[in-house]
Amino acid sequence: MEHMKDRYLGFWLSMNELAPKVSLHLPQNTLVKGTFKGTDAENNRFRIDHLETPMGVYEHSVIRGSDVDMLELHLPLNPV
Repeated sequence: MEHMKDRYLGFWLSMNELAPKVSLHLPQNTLVKGTFKGTDAENNRFRIDHLETPMGVYEHSVIRGSDVDMLELHLPLNPV
């Protein structure tokens, strides 16, 4: 079980380092996009920069995990 926890934490750490583009699917078929910057320990909040929404672009934002139906990470084919 400890191995799985290490892999899980390693995954989120690598996402912080890569800062991939993300698409977040929200209720009522709303799609927003931005750059993933981090999450809290329980994945209750996601920090997204340059968030593109129907209402405009937000330089820095925090999205509640309970508001996200699906999170798509757009990973580079050849990460540095």
